[in-house]
Amino acid sequence: MGDDRARLNLKSLARHLDLSITTVSRALRNGPEVRKETIERVQKAAAELGYVRDFGGLTLRTGLSYSICVLMSAVPPDDIADTGSVGLLQGVHEVAQAAGYAVTAVPLAPGADPIDALKTIIDGRRADGLIFDHTLPMDPRVRFLLERDFPFVTFGRTELFTPHAWFDIDDEDATYRAVRHLLASGYRRICLINPPTEFMFSQYRQRGYRKALAEAGVEIDPRLVLDLDLTARRTRASVKDLMVQESPPDAFICVNDITSLGMMTGLRDIGLDPADFGFCASTTTRLIEYVEPTPVSFYFPLQEAGRRLTRLMLRRLEGETDITQLQELAVAEMHVPTRRR
Repeated sequence: MGDDRARLNLKSLARHLDLSITTVSRALRNGPEVRKETIERVQKAAAELGYVRDFGGLTLRTGLSYSICVLMSAVPPDDIADTGSVGLLQGVHEVAQAAGYAVTAVPLAPGADPIDALKTIIDGRRADGLIFDHTLPMDPRVRFLLERDFPFVTFGRTELFTPHAWFDIDDEDATYRAVRHLLASGYRRICLINPPTEFMFSQYRQRGYRKALAEAGVEIDPRLVLDLDLTARRTRASVKDLMVQESPPDAFICVNDITSLGMMTGLRDIGLDPADFGFCASTTTRLIEYVEPTPVSFYFPLQEAGRRLTRLMLRRLEGETDITQLQELAVAEMHVPTRRR
């Protein structure tokens, strides 16, 4: 198109294809209401003609940013970050980009006020929707966003009366199955390495743990439930302290890859071999497959979690009013290693 390429906008692309502007716009976002062959035709023409969506113009006309913001919990700079966070962002970006949205990530330092961050994003119109994790039973972020009627999806559930959009992994089920597996293998002193009790997913994990032990008639020892910040350093120190007490554990269930590494290092620090203990772990990456001993894992990829969160987010942005249809619970896959030392 020569110089027309630089001036190509949505209107001229629609004219070139002899389609309505609405149809072209929806096809560029892979809208489910547009036929597959139309989407392919529009996107092929857009690529050939060098069409680039003018977000600046759209923002001026609509007041929207065409951006989704992911609020992420940051770890202390002197500890190991959860590598699954990269996968989560990849999943969010993959789905958001196909729908014409940019993605921004905002890490929240430990102790930072999350409401201040929300106000900055909303008042500055920096995003049209928010995704965030580590939910609390009466989460103030959720209450604030409900009051502001601002679109959001949480990675995790709450106990608030007002329904909201969420995606979650069934931690109660995964922990229940982990305890059952260890009990069937002959272990009885099972230590649950858990995040702080204030988080909803920590409470779900405790429910699964207690349910499985109660069903088996095994007495619950509160000392075997470690509520820790999710760092390798803290887990390492806590495991060493626990192992020198009377009646130490004979098995461990770790909440993620990082605490698994901390647990194994803590045992080795005091001359114990992790292979002599029962070991299960929830995991959202493949990292745990490269350690020895390899645990029985309950796996759900964070990249897929990011995709699902974003699909729910897009439905919310497109006007879905039945919030109960924007709530999704996934089950982790159990992987038993083929080779154990």
